[in-house]
Amino acid sequence: MKYKVGLALSLVMASVLMGETFELGKIEVSDAKEIGYSSTTTVLDSQTMQDNERTTVVDALNTLSGISIQNGGGRNEQMVMVRGFDVKHAPLFIDGIPIAVPYDGYVDFSRFTTYDLSQIEVSKGLTSVLLGPNTFAGAINMVTKKPTKAFEGEVGVGVFSGNGKDGYITAGTNQGSFYGIVSLSGSQKDSYPLSGDFPSGIKYEDGGSRNNSASKDGKVNLKVGYTPNNSDEYSFNYIKQHATKDVPPFAGVIDGTIIKDSNPNTSGGGTVHFWKWDYWDKESYYFLSKTDFDNWYVKTRAYYDIFQNSLLMYTDPTYSTLSNGGSLAKASSNPSFYDDNTKGVSVETGVKLFEADTLKFALHYKEDTHKEGSTNGWTKAANPEYTMQDDISSFGVEYKRALTNSTALIVGTSYDWEKAQKAPNTNYGATGNYFSDAALTTPITSYATLKNFDLGEASSLNPMAKLETKIDETTSIYGGISKKSRIPSIKDRYSFKMGNYVPNPDLQEESIVNYEIGGTKSFDLVTFKAALFYADIRDYIQSAYVPIWYKPTGAAVQQQQLKNIGEVSEKGIELEASFLLADHFSFDGSYTYLDMKNETDSNVKITDVPKHKFFASTKYEFTKSLAWILSYEYDSERFTSYVLSGSNIYYSSGDASIWGTKLVYNPTKELAFEAGVKNLFDENYYVNYGYPEAGRVFYGNVKYKF
Repeated sequence: MKYKVGLALSLVMASVLMGETFELGKIEVSDAKEIGYSSTTTVLDSQTMQDNERTTVVDALNTLSGISIQNGGGRNEQMVMVRGFDVKHAPLFIDGIPIAVPYDGYVDFSRFTTYDLSQIEVSKGLTSVLLGPNTFAGAINMVTKKPTKAFEGEVGVGVFSGNGKDGYITAGTNQGSFYGIVSLSGSQKDSYPLSGDFPSGIKYEDGGSRNNSASKDGKVNLKVGYTPNNSDEYSFNYIKQHATKDVPPFAGVIDGTIIKDSNPNTSGGGTVHFWKWDYWDKESYYFLSKTDFDNWYVKTRAYYDIFQNSLLMYTDPTYSTLSNGGSLAKASSNPSFYDDNTKGVSVETGVKLFEADTLKFALHYKEDTHKEGSTNGWTKAANPEYTMQDDISSFGVEYKRALTNSTALIVGTSYDWEKAQKAPNTNYGATGNYFSDAALTTPITSYATLKNFDLGEASSLNPMAKLETKIDETTSIYGGISKKSRIPSIKDRYSFKMGNYVPNPDLQEESIVNYEIGGTKSFDLVTFKAALFYADIRDYIQSAYVPIWYKPTGAAVQQQQLKNIGEVSEKGIELEASFLLADHFSFDGSYTYLDMKNETDSNVKITDVPKHKFFASTKYEFTKSLAWILSYEYDSERFTSYVLSGSNIYYSSGDASIWGTKLVYNPTKELAFEAGVKNLFDENYYVNYGYPEAGRVFYGNVKYKF
């Protein structure tokens, strides 16, 4: 089954295993048969992820238009950019449940595998106002699998370069009114190989196997459901993840020389980090329901999401001696650990007012709690405990009017509001800290004497209007305008960032106005999809230097602060095409052009976003049992920013051309043998400058369906 986005092809989209779509887990209507369906939502199905060997969510999403990878090299976290904006602006969901670290809004996409997913929904631009807060640039939703037979499942094992191995098993049952499924998966590697073209003489990296790049992941996913009739459904879900991962050190050149050390003996900050994640754990409990009445329905989501991690910071590449983790006496701790959780509930209801009119409402509420401090034997005296809390709510209303049998108008608005509930000063009572004015003569004592910060708050009204029409059964077009917002995270407002920033409790929401037109055209064997968009971003949160200096020891460091000072413009085009060249030969491709400009200060570049991106894959079936898959990705250069000597320095990643190939042999319908190569031509390339990506990677898999 190939990845199809067009009108006709979307009708036949289905997963090979657990074929019925888990409707409770979806966040947007994507049925092309319905006038007013979500034309701005793309669906990536599980078979396509398997064909292209996309075993993690970040790799799977990288095949789509409008999506680029963001590699947080210093933390070894992989995320994606949706039309140039990160996960804080386009949140990640699982079955409609938001999952992100409450403290900063980030999440490591590479920790989420695709084995237990039936599809991934990606909504961009003119997204529904019912999705909830912070869908500034869109939303990404992982939809888990649902069984359809009395007993079915799949098991797979694989090996790959870097002494890597992975495995999974999924088994489920559907007994009519009741169903259940369990999925177990795990993956580990000692390292990943660097390209043979990686340069020599780089400090902290000698080529071959990437230094300090081991990782281990495990996940269990449980689901039980009750379907009393054809329209109602109730489901309880539990997901537990555990990971450990190393952080490869910076391996690049700054100012024409091999990167020199920061001050690792006294600080965990600086350009070079010697870090390891001792554990990265996530646990989710959630209940989903849908109840249909004669002309209306009610959907609910209730969830409790737990995120815990521990970061170990060392003084040198021997990884034998812990540093003090920073220079703020009380705020600094080593290890640095989070104990965060999110509790939330969402209710959506829709009513068919008349034959041509539908009205929907959605209410979302969540409580984000961040706790950092004394656990795992660390005493409060050395590592004081503190708790921060943010409450976020959203109310949305959406009205759809079928103007004709082929044209629909969708209008709506949401109102988002947030209020910080707890914001202790993590530097309160610290000694040996010296914040002062530019002359270094007048101390600023509030950062050590103020026990609690002011409680920040923000709110935003977000209207949307969209017109969609089907010219005929093979052609549809749409256009519209929407306003969205992104509320600052707890970290945005209150973090000292290891002595480099001062907090800003008054930080307000960012806003974006999207303008977009697009359409889909299908022929017998070909489908095209296009979108043209422009966005105006106001009050964008950016860093600025402020007249405050910090001098714990040695030279004074001028502080930065996050402020609502940015104005950014964005324009782009997305093109997608699917070809069925013959019964045994198919092709899928996508191209993205994205131009983002900092209108406030042209000297401040937009980072992590390539201007051009192209992805294509083709599948050729020699026989019913033997298939060959070839993929190609091109990314133009993107920039990474480093702060040195009080100023930003930008480094280009360069462009990259990455090929992949795979052979699949199916001796029976149930059994598959796979062998392939990622980065076939061993390209030395970067997503984040200084953190080289994997060179040529060989892999092999065995899979069995039952």
